[in-house]
Amino acid sequence: MVLNCLDCKAKACKSSGADCFDLHGISREVYARNDVNRMVKNSSKLVDGGRAGELSRFQEVIEFCRLQHYQNVGIAYCYGLENIATEVRNKLVDAGVGVIPARCTMGGVKERHIDEEKNTEAISCNPAGQAHFLNTRADFVLELGLCLGHDVVFHQELNVPFTVMLVKDRVYAHAPLEGIHNYERDTEMLNAAR
Repeated sequence: MVLNCLDCKAKACKSSGADCFDLHGISREVYARNDVNRMVKNSSKLVDGGRAGELSRFQEVIEFCRLQHYQNVGIAYCYGLENIATEVRNKLVDAGVGVIPARCTMGGVKERHIDEEKNTEAISCNPAGQAHFLNTRADFVLELGLCLGHDVVFHQELNVPFTVMLVKDRVYAHAPLEGIHNYERDTEMLNAAR
């Protein structure tokens, strides 16, 4: 029998501390590390004691940066969302948080240098470049709307703590949960249009 959290009826991990996947030991080792332990304690301060639902995600980010004493917060953003990135930067700065912006086209890498099937002089998004730039400059990174696939490369190359502030969804105004709720309808409409 293959264990599957979604199909589990008992949810004994939550109710009685069951360890169905033999994760307890390794998890405790990770949480014993000072950097991780401090991060977990500070994130708990945002929701414990009835605070859950009190702060917006952006307010949580600002408070978390303060609790963690982050001096340099990177913003990895898509050029199409530069207005939002500017607003985020300005509000972080107003809250006393230092910011290092990293635009997706930084480095000026041409599309044909990444994909030899393309014969264009257009500048490509460069999530690997964003990650390497921020690895040496940022204590923490906010990701704002990187394209699917580009975000994966960015996460693979990034070596500093990060959180995703905004997930790009061009159909649902960057609210991908709507795409999950409307999947069947959207798929029917797409198939009907073909």
